[in-house]
Amino acid sequence: MRRGRPRRKFRRLRHLARHVRGNVAITFALVGVLLILLAFMGVDISNAFAAKSSLQDATDAAALAVATEVSKNPNDTPAQLQAVAQGMLAADFNRGTPSIASIFVCAPVQNQCVGPNGPLKMNTVSLQTSANAPCILFGISPLCGTSSSLIPVTGSTTTTINFGVTMQINVAMDSSASMIVGATPADVTTISNWVSANWGLVKPNDLNQSGDNPPCAFACHDVDAATTSADIALGLTHAHSAGATTRFDVMIAAAQGLVTHLQTEAAANTRVPQDTVVFNIMSFDTSVHSYGSSNMNYTAALAAVSQVSPGLDTWLPTDMDQLVTQMGANGNGSSTTSPYKFLILVTDGLQSDRVKNYQGCSQSYDPAWNYAYTYMSCFVAPISVAQCTQLKNAGIVLAVLETPYVPLTGQDPHYHPYESEARHIIYPGGPNTASAVSAALQSCASPNFYFQAVNSSDIATGFTTLTDQFINQTTRITN
Repeated sequence: MRRGRPRRKFRRLRHLARHVRGNVAITFALVGVLLILLAFMGVDISNAFAAKSSLQDATDAAALAVATEVSKNPNDTPAQLQAVAQGMLAADFNRGTPSIASIFVCAPVQNQCVGPNGPLKMNTVSLQTSANAPCILFGISPLCGTSSSLIPVTGSTTTTINFGVTMQINVAMDSSASMIVGATPADVTTISNWVSANWGLVKPNDLNQSGDNPPCAFACHDVDAATTSADIALGLTHAHSAGATTRFDVMIAAAQGLVTHLQTEAAANTRVPQDTVVFNIMSFDTSVHSYGSSNMNYTAALAAVSQVSPGLDTWLPTDMDQLVTQMGANGNGSSTTSPYKFLILVTDGLQSDRVKNYQGCSQSYDPAWNYAYTYMSCFVAPISVAQCTQLKNAGIVLAVLETPYVPLTGQDPHYHPYESEARHIIYPGGPNTASAVSAALQSCASPNFYFQAVNSSDIATGFTTLTDQFINQTTRITN
C-alpha cells in the first residue's frame, strides 16, 4: 500500500497537466480572436484616416474653386457656387460619394455671412462636407456603430477670398540682333532680295560686301566687333524699307496686344473685375533696359512697349542677374508695393556675343555634326537654369515664351557662325535631335508656364495664354 501512494500522486499530476493544456488552448483561442478583431479594427481606422485626409484635401480644393469663381464672376448665385463646389469635390474625392453639408459665401452679392459657428468675415467661404469610408467590423467596432457598414468622415474649411489683389505683369523681351530676322519665309526672301539690290546701303564701308554671296537673309550686320546697336537699328529700318516684317515687330505687336487684351477683360468685368493690374516693360541684350515708369497702367504700358528698341548681343548671365535683383521677392498682392509678381521672358534662350564667342575657345572635331571646325567651350551657351531657379525661389511665377533660334546663314562664305559656334550647342546630339536650349527654357519656367512659338503668329498666342493662366490662379486662399 505504501508503494501505491506515489502512483496515485503521479496520476493526479498527469490529470492536472491535461487540464492546463486545455486552459492554454482556450486562452490562445480567445487571444487569437481578439488579435483578429484588432487587426480588422486597425484596417477600419486606417480607412477612416485615409478617407478623412482625402476628403479634407477635396474640401480645400472645392473652397478654392468657389473663391476663384466668385472673383471671376462676383454675381453668381449661391446655387451656382454650390454646384461649382460639388463638382470639384466629386472630382477630387475618389473614395465614395461626398456631399456638401453646408456652404456659406460671405461676399458682397451672396451675403451669406452667418456660418455654422457664427458670423463670417466679409469675403470668406465656409464649407463643410461629409463622406463615408468602408467598415469591416460594423455592429462590433465603435467606429461603425451597430447598424452601418460605413464610417462617416467630415471635412471643413473657412477660406478667405483675396478680392482686389494687385498683380504685377513684368514683360522682358529679347531685343538682340537675332530677333531682326524675317517673321515668315516670305519676309526672309523679301529682305534677302532687298539686300542683294541695295548692298551699299546695308552698312557703309563693309569690307566683306564683295564676297557675300548669297546676301544675308536677315537685316544685315557684320559679325565682327565693329557692329554696333545702331547698325542693328539700321537693319530693322532696312527690313521695313523692303516691306518685310521681322520677329522683333511681331514680338512688339504681341506685347501691345497683351496689354490691350487684359484691359478689355478688365472692362468687361470678366476675369479681373476687382483686381489691379500694373506693368513693367523691359528688354534685354547686353543688359536689361526698362521703359516707362514702374507699375504702369494700361495706357502707359502701351506707350512703353512702343519705345522698345533693338540691341546687339545677348549676355544672358548678366541679364538674368539683373532681373533677379530688379524683381526681388514676390508680394502678397495687397498693394503695388507688395504685388503678386509674374515675369514673362520672351527669348530664343541662347547667349551669344560676336567677340566673346571666341574667348577661351578651342577648335575641335564634332562627330555629331561631322564638322571639322567647331568651336568648343565658347561664350555661346543655353540659358542658365540655376538663375531661373533664383527667380522662382523668390516666389516669382516665371513664364517662358520661346522663340526658337533662327540660324543667321549666308553672311560671309568664309565665315559660318551658326555652323562653327551655335548648332552643336543647340543640338548637341546632331541633326534632327532635341534642342538643348528648348530643354533648358522648359526647365527654367514655372510648372506649366512654358510655351514654344512654332511660328511668328504663336508669339501673340503665347503672350495671352501664359498671362491668362497666371491671372486665373491669382485667387489665393488663406486658411
